[in-house]
Amino acid sequence: MRVLCIFVVLFLLSSQVQAQPPVKHYEMGFETVEVFEYIKSLRETNQPIPIFPTRTSNALIVRAVADKSRASMAGLQENDLIHIVNGSHLRAPRAGDKKLSRITSQDELKLGVIRREENRWNRISVVLPAISDETALRLKLRKTPGLDSELLPVVKVRHRESPATIFSPDNFQLYFTETNSRPTQLHLRMAQLLPGKTVGGTFIIATEDGQTAFVPEDGFDRDHKPSIFRRSKSPEWGPIQVELQLLLSEEGQRKIKEEFRVAEEAYEREFKDFKFDEKRTDKAYQERNKERLKQIAAMERINAELMRVEQNHQRLLRRQEQLANPASISGRNSRQLTDQSRKAIRALYTGLTPEQQEIVRKSVVSHRTPAFLNEAGLLQLEETGFAEWEIKLKRASQGWKWYDAPVNPQQLKLLRDIISSDNVTVHHASVPGQKFTVSAAQREQMKIVLDVFFEQGGKVQ
Repeated sequence: MRVLCIFVVLFLLSSQVQAQPPVKHYEMGFETVEVFEYIKSLRETNQPIPIFPTRTSNALIVRAVADKSRASMAGLQENDLIHIVNGSHLRAPRAGDKKLSRITSQDELKLGVIRREENRWNRISVVLPAISDETALRLKLRKTPGLDSELLPVVKVRHRESPATIFSPDNFQLYFTETNSRPTQLHLRMAQLLPGKTVGGTFIIATEDGQTAFVPEDGFDRDHKPSIFRRSKSPEWGPIQVELQLLLSEEGQRKIKEEFRVAEEAYEREFKDFKFDEKRTDKAYQERNKERLKQIAAMERINAELMRVEQNHQRLLRRQEQLANPASISGRNSRQLTDQSRKAIRALYTGLTPEQQEIVRKSVVSHRTPAFLNEAGLLQLEETGFAEWEIKLKRASQGWKWYDAPVNPQQLKLLRDIISSDNVTVHHASVPGQKFTVSAAQREQMKIVLDVFFEQGGKVQ
């Protein structure tokens, strides 16, 4: 590997907020901007221009790399400089885009890349192997773990460019659920924000062949206003809350026990040979004994905290046992968890990012409900797969209308018609005048999801 000993300030596109050079997106899973266009945009906005390696004026800067794409799996990274494509140096403007635009999933792609590492430019090779068309389609999908209606593990598979949330303006998409890596159900999802419109109704999809009505799920199509005194919760709220509180309690016990072990070992090392003598009054001995007493007090505080946490843990275990007994509970909060459900809840939580775990802890584990979260908090909580019913309750109060249900055989023909049609509109029956058009991008995304669903053995029943 050749090393270019050019010590320059590393350019970072993210720091150049005002520069907006044209961005090119490639199906291999990365975006680029040309060095020439990037420098031009900096000049136009009077931004400082970084120093690039020599003979890279026609190179491409990798702006972003999609997770789990061909590019990311091959090792391409953000801010890489692509200066060679399949053995050809990029010697003219637009040369890189012309070459990359012709690459298909069945073509091997070899990139000569210059990468900034440890204050120097390194020349490396990145190879994207050829893949089948079926694999290429699957790479366009994104998998999100969650829980099904029985609180068992399930994976939702959608197009990676479609909204992750139900509650996206003019949302219209297909996704399917997957269990044990096998497709189970195909779902249609649509949503529209109609503030102030709280009356019930259906969604109407209009194609060249006519109109079809889709009835939303029950229980949300009315005015729900969050109240400090009335917390409407799903049947799963109590059991899930207790299960997560137990998990966090176990983590807390482990941390406190480890803290006590470290403190105890430190005490043994430092005061193993210490002999208490109440008759000694010299300053050195008194200081030494003072430090010993200080460490003993610290261990006593840790031990007291451990006892408090263990007492709370026993309380949670009793609550868990109570929720498992149908005779001891009543009303809507009567969902019983199986051992498999408990494992699924814990696995889903432990698989979240630290940021997602924090939002779950605040919203589900604590006594707060999603009704009091702001918009960012609601979106973050929805991504975790927890508190789905509570999120929908909050969204209904905001005026959201949505449909999210499995596709039946009668609807499958309509979906194929939608995908092949150039003019499809959607509106809620309560506001016929507020229509949105299913875009070409949405129809293409639906086609890919449908193709992969059936290619992997999925069935609509």
